[in-house]
This record gives sequence, C-alpha cells and structure tokens, in this order.
Amino acid sequence: MLSNALTDIVVLDFSQGIAGPHCACLLAEMGADVIKIEPPSGDWLRGLGHRHGDTSVLFGYFNRGKDGAVLNLKDSVDKEKALAMIARADVLIESYRPGVMARLGLSYDDVCHINPGLVYLSVTGFGQTGPHRDLPATDAAMQAYTGFSFAAGDMVNPVRVRVSVVDIVTGIYGSNAVLGALMRRHRPGNKGQYIDLSLMHGISAVQGPKYAEYAATNGVISRELFAAIGIYKTQDGYIALSAMRDQQVTDFITMIGRADLLSDPDYATQQARYANQDALRVLIEVQLVAKPTAHWIAGARQIDLICQPVQNFEEFRKDPQAQAYDIFQEMDLGYGTPLPVVRMPGMRQEEASKRCAPQLGSDSFAILQRLGIADDFSSRSA
Repeated sequence: MLSNALTDIVVLDFSQGIAGPHCACLLAEMGADVIKIEPPSGDWLRGLGHRHGDTSVLFGYFNRGKDGAVLNLKDSVDKEKALAMIARADVLIESYRPGVMARLGLSYDDVCHINPGLVYLSVTGFGQTGPHRDLPATDAAMQAYTGFSFAAGDMVNPVRVRVSVVDIVTGIYGSNAVLGALMRRHRPGNKGQYIDLSLMHGISAVQGPKYAEYAATNGVISRELFAAIGIYKTQDGYIALSAMRDQQVTDFITMIGRADLLSDPDYATQQARYANQDALRVLIEVQLVAKPTAHWIAGARQIDLICQPVQNFEEFRKDPQAQAYDIFQEMDLGYGTPLPVVRMPGMRQEEASKRCAPQLGSDSFAILQRLGIADDFSSRSA
C-alpha cells in the first residue's frame, strides 16, 4: 500500500510556508515519520489566510500527518538536539534563504559526515546560485517572474492565479526528488545527497512546453491549441468546451445552429477556423448564451464532444462523480470543525491518513524519546 511505502523513513521538516511542508506532507501520507521542527515563534504559515486561534487552515492542510517539535537553532542546546536528530534521520527539508543553514552550522556540508546517508533538500525561491539567489520570493512573485502570469491568461494581459500553484507543484517535485534519492541510496556504494530545488525551477518545469513553443513561433502562442476550445457564457452559467478533433468542431457548429459558417471561407476548413478562432469564438457564444448550460451539455455529449459545466468549489464537492471517487475526506485542520481534504492522488481512501497537524511543539519530548536521545538532554536546559 502507498500508505506504508515509507515506513521507518524519518523526515525532519525544518521548512516553512507551503512548498517544503507540502513535500514533507506527501512523504507523511506515504508512511514516513515526519517531524515538523518550528522556531519558538512557529511557522509563519500559521498566521496566513483564514485563522482559528494561533493557527490557520493553510498550516493545518500542509502539515497534517506530522509530529511537532520546537527548536531555537540559535540556542546551543537546541542546536545539539537538532544535530542529534539529524544523525538519526533519512531526510532533511529546509527552506531558509541560501547560507542561513550554513551560518547555523546545519548545512549539508556540516552534517553529511555525521549522517552520510542523509537526503538533504533545500527549497528556495531562486536556487543556491545566480544573481538573485539571496532575493526573497513568493508564489505570486514567481508566477510573474517566470512568465506564468501571461501563460495563465491570454498571453496578453497578465493574471495572478490565486491557488498557490508555484508552491504546490514545487512541493510535488520535491517529494519526487526525495523519493528518487532514497531509491538511489539503496544501491551498493551510494549514499545520501544534496538536492537544490527552487520555486523558479518548479513552475518553469510546468511551463516547459510553452517556452519551447514560444521560441518555435517567435512569440506567437496566444492562440488556443485548436478552434472552439474555451469557456463560454450560457443562459444560466458557463460551460467549458474542448473540441479536439476537427469533426467534433464541425459537428458542434452544426449542433448550435450555425452550419452556414462551414460555407464561409473564414471557417470552411480546419486551418481557416484555427486562423480565425477568436472571431469564431464570439459567434459561438452568441448562440450559447441563448440557452441553459444543461441544454448544451446534453447536445455536446450526443456528438462525443468533451464538455463540462463550470462549477465552484461547493458544487464540485457535491458532484456525484467526485463523491463516487471519494476525492475528499473530512479532517481536523485545527479550525475547530472538520474540513474537506483531498486525499493524495493514487492513494485509496481507506489508506489516507487522518492525522491532523501538530500544535506548536506538542511532541517535542516524545520525539526525542522515539529517536533515543531524550536521556542525552533530560538534565539540560531547553
């Protein structure tokens, strides 16, 4: 089962925000023993978004399945605790700016000799090298910096996607890199390794084909992949249409009552429709706005055209397909009431963990006991 794939793997999550914690959360979902290590003031994500008490929904979501410890890494005793924990860990994840962990004496070069098998993942905005390495970065800033703000819209007017897509995909790439490094570690003669992961690289990888297409077309990629794709307003809402095959396009044009367009030179051939897709889209919407969404979906499915209503979050959660597939589970995210959580893709519902995120420092002593180092610090000040 995926839920016990990483049993006995110990992960120290020193990271804050979303990208690093999301990476660690995915490893926890696969059975790793993930220890969230926060400064005395807590992960700054506790204070972002909708809050409840001293935490937030975002913190609860991206830190579920972990135990929690508090360490002041500038304190000599807490630093010794950190080093003792690192010596017993399989994975370390951190998201400080380049050089911070080195100044604390906890960089990969500082600790690899005490734990040669350690997989050490650093998550930063711009990476460990280059002129921008020391600049701060956020999800929104990186959307803009890498071109995603244009790609997410019409390639003319930039937009900001409010879902933290940069952080989330970087967390996914991070978990993928960690899993690969753990697999490599089991080969004879191989040890742990250092992984440099940046938000810049994560969201750039998502856009890889678009960078290539932009270069191939000398910047002319504002067109859709094919004619008639898009979101259209209907009488009572919106519908998303995706006519991928040319026969679907012509069938669709006929279905909406504009078969006459197929005799117009501007729309008579596949290439003409592609070249004049913006004008064609306007003509289509004039027809669609006259009748409700359900009418057009029924007709589109009769001709095997990919189509879906545009739904909000609540509508999708109640959708019969989403419910049949058990995408959501109810969990305590520190909000005071159960909230919906999307189970890890590929994991069966019965495997999905329901362990909530830790309270600040709630498991500090228990973690030292579990790692067998509690006695080393029992008589020393915190």
